[in-house]
Amino acid sequence: MEGLDPQQRRAVLAPRGPVCILAGAGTGKTRTITRRIAHLVTTGHVRGDQVLAVTFTARAAGELRMRLAGLGVADAGTGPVQARTFHSAALRNLSYFWPRVYGEEPWQLLDGQFRAVAQAVRRAGLDPATETIRDVLTEIGWAKSSLLTPDTYAEQAVALGRDLPVPAPEVARAFRAYEDLKVSGPVRMLDFDDLLSHMAELVEEVPAIAEEFRDRYRCFVVDEFQDVTPAQQRLLAAWLGNRDDLTVVGDVNQTIYSFAGAEPDFLLGFADRHPGATVVRLESDYRSTPQVVDLANAVIGAGAGRFRSAGLTLRGMRPPGPDPVLAEYADEDSEADAVAATVADLVHGGTDPAEIAVLYRVNAQSERIEAALDEAGIGYRLKGGEGFFERPVVRRAMSAIDRLVDGSDEAMAGAHTGVTDPADVVAVIRQALEPLGLTAAEPSGTQARETWNSLSALAGLAEEIATAESRPGLLPVVAGLRERAAARHAPDERGVTLASFHAAKGLEWDAVFLIGVHEGSLPISHAINAGPDAIEEERRLLYVGITRAREHLSISWSRSRRAGGRATRRPSRFLDPVRPAQAPASPRRSTDSSDKGRCRGCGERLNGPMHRALGLCPECSVEVDTELFERLREWRRETSERIGKPAYTVFTNETLAQIARDRPADTRALGRIGGIGAHKLGEYGDDVLKLVRGN
Repeated sequence: MEGLDPQQRRAVLAPRGPVCILAGAGTGKTRTITRRIAHLVTTGHVRGDQVLAVTFTARAAGELRMRLAGLGVADAGTGPVQARTFHSAALRNLSYFWPRVYGEEPWQLLDGQFRAVAQAVRRAGLDPATETIRDVLTEIGWAKSSLLTPDTYAEQAVALGRDLPVPAPEVARAFRAYEDLKVSGPVRMLDFDDLLSHMAELVEEVPAIAEEFRDRYRCFVVDEFQDVTPAQQRLLAAWLGNRDDLTVVGDVNQTIYSFAGAEPDFLLGFADRHPGATVVRLESDYRSTPQVVDLANAVIGAGAGRFRSAGLTLRGMRPPGPDPVLAEYADEDSEADAVAATVADLVHGGTDPAEIAVLYRVNAQSERIEAALDEAGIGYRLKGGEGFFERPVVRRAMSAIDRLVDGSDEAMAGAHTGVTDPADVVAVIRQALEPLGLTAAEPSGTQARETWNSLSALAGLAEEIATAESRPGLLPVVAGLRERAAARHAPDERGVTLASFHAAKGLEWDAVFLIGVHEGSLPISHAINAGPDAIEEERRLLYVGITRAREHLSISWSRSRRAGGRATRRPSRFLDPVRPAQAPASPRRSTDSSDKGRCRGCGERLNGPMHRALGLCPECSVEVDTELFERLREWRRETSERIGKPAYTVFTNETLAQIARDRPADTRALGRIGGIGAHKLGEYGDDVLKLVRGN
């Protein structure tokens, strides 16, 4: 019991029987459930080898085993507690019990599910594009997690408004072909989802197997219970039988996998299904500072629907820390440069880069922060994916763009190498990317949309290079893209973590930067179209991102995608409860074309690059030194020609305008300006300061 707070102690000492531990982020749930298991074992309620603890990742299962070993549970005269994922536990027991039912009939775990689904897609007459295959694979996984068959899938998918790459009956046809393929060979093939259903069937239908299993395992603990699927709940119910020696742990505020089949009703309705269950709420947060906790509470507390009443309200138990930063930038490059500069400050101040993370909604958003960290000389590692230019779809896209000018396709090269107008250049590049998935409108289907986002980001880079003053024409634009790709450094395994919000769940860092938190990104556009439940899941996703931070938290967004672009974005609606107290609200601009290029202070039309970069007219930006701005622009032009790189890679117009406004007197003051990281400070700092001083 040492070191437990009163709520944790109550959970540990709860009697055998149904126990529900509602554990918020950072409230010590792993400590609590391992102490509970240790208490049950050491007091003789159950032997260690009669406990089956299940969670959702091998990493989490390993953490449970390590903690239990540290508590000496296996030294209490019993075998070790079994801590496994649902699938690992099902595989272990199915391998043991299979001969009892099927005798010598062989079975094998399917190796290469993608290839099998690809074959099924072709048999069903669907487009065999990689994205279609992956989306069908996702749908089959969701269907089996939801206890649906090929015959029941289509009706349910339509009723729930699933985001499908092709009509539901066609997916069902591929689903049927896939199931037939697995039993058509000499050996019956099972995929990972089949492990759950087959093990449940054995326990449900064979009394001898049920008796032996239930004699072997008498106490069950399930972590992350908000993420349990109907297939997993079915298996758990089969394991339990009519017993109730079950402890579940979960947090409805962290339900972010409904799209994959997770059913939070199992946690929300636990007390109704188990009358007399002990329910304990862990709400003391030992991970994050009170400032981070208060912001997280404000964001999640503004939610609606059934989750709101069941959610937890955290109490920050750490000493006070810095206030979270909410920052708005003119464009995505400025945002990335500012984040990289702040990361550099933290690292130079002694923060371990491995204790810093930058999180985003979709993987395509990583490109700009990768470039900014590279420019600042900060190593990074990508969790759950490759670097932007290493992604297969981006590599294929770069090859297609190269063919426009390298002569391998003479007809194409001859037709396009003379194109010089920026709009025409961008149109040519977009046309080359259309066959790879860059459709005019955002497509349906998770994988197709991921591809579309990556191709859109690449086309956006091309547009920026095309409109830069030193890069007219198709050849220079393609060369600029090649430079951007070649500039990538090898990711540093001890560097800053770059990850999506989903990939960050279960992790924590000293400093967390959440980027791209604007409408259309969070909540993401297809969630807005899907309705209130999907939007509220996006709110919980932001909450998960916020609660990854121990001390430093920054949330940022940009008004437009590229420098000089139209400022049509507004910050995420989820920030409305905290923005008035944290940062002045930026004017929410209309998407009407008449609003383009107008002052965000008074609404007057803007003229000149400096005022467009600042978004302020001369009357609203009287403190800006216009002569200095023009000197900086001329210096930037000369510098970009000397180093052979686009002008925007030196400094953006907005950064130059901020320098002209703030007139920094020394290197420290210059480094505080957004877009000036450690690398640029060392490379250009002396020159810029000389210009500021008038030398």
